Amino acid sequence: MHLQQAITRGRMSSDWIYINGEMCIKCGICEMVCPSQLSALRSLDLDRSRVTPEEIVNCTTCNRCVASCPRGVPITKAIERMRHPISTPGYSETMTNISKYGTSIIPDRPTKVDPRNCKVAYFAGCLTNHRLTGISEAVEFTLTYMGVDYTRIPEVCCGSPLNRIGRFDLAEKMLGKNVDTLRAYGVETVVTSCPGCTSTFLEYQEDFEVLHYLDLYDHYHISSDIGRQKGLATLQFPCHLYRNVSPYTMVVAEEILSKMYDYIRLPDADRCCGAGGGVRRNDLMLSRKLKARKIDDIKVISPDVVAGVCPQCKIHLSEEVPEMADLSVLVAMGLGFIPTGSGSPRV
Repeated sequence: MHLQQAITRGRMSSDWIYINGEMCIKCGICEMVCPSQLSALRSLDLDRSRVTPEEIVNCTTCNRCVASCPRGVPITKAIERMRHPISTPGYSETMTNISKYGTSIIPDRPTKVDPRNCKVAYFAGCLTNHRLTGISEAVEFTLTYMGVDYTRIPEVCCGSPLNRIGRFDLAEKMLGKNVDTLRAYGVETVVTSCPGCTSTFLEYQEDFEVLHYLDLYDHYHISSDIGRQKGLATLQFPCHLYRNVSPYTMVVAEEILSKMYDYIRLPDADRCCGAGGGVRRNDLMLSRKLKARKIDDIKVISPDVVAGVCPQCKIHLSEEVPEMADLSVLVAMGLGFIPTGSGSPRV
């Protein structure tokens, strides 16, 4: 049983819960930091409640609870695992799209690539390939600018959306299809522009070095070639990149923005915007509530540019903030490139 795999009550005390081998002492810190104000303890203590609480579906999987837990209890992974037997319209939509199209969204255009043998491959991900093509154009431009020899491959979904709904076996299978293709072209390093793709590649395979484009921007000091831009900028911290990959990525992003613009950090910058964990497809009201809090913070600063490094954050926040732009696009524009695809900022 998936619930039994996720949670086993400790025998020594009714105040303890063992989650994936780690002991939860019910200190409640996870509930204090949850952006959705949900009860992780209620969702995890199913042995007492015998009821599937709303937290299991409404968790954005932002991992803030895990990052704050003094015991390092893998709360998010346990909640994801508990989603496996649950069916919702949003989960069904994800499963149907991946089964039918090989992507988490319905593609509105084919993605044309010309793969070749190369040690580096750029993996764009579903949203960038089919909704925000300006991001892929910008990343490719900056890779070329830095002198990185790379290829593109025919992609299918990396499996991240399946991870979020507890379909770990299917997630690994989807990523395996990409891994086989990457191996066939002699790839050793995978460059990503989607935090979900980044964390999934890191979780399910060890064949390739996995880098978000920010890692390369940092290594090649690309911001030193960009002139000072007019305006005030702020930055949305994406959950999967900041907490699941490395908080240093946001240090890099802030350094780049600070060199390009007058920069002000958002209050509570790492709080989830509400787009993740399948919540946008399952509970639009909660998703919009979390977004509204983020929008209020942005309005207080009143920036000319709101930068992001996550396609999901970009789509979610740009519904209210037309100034939202992926950092790759801002960097490419600072180097003289104007993207022709969607995803470019209105500046």
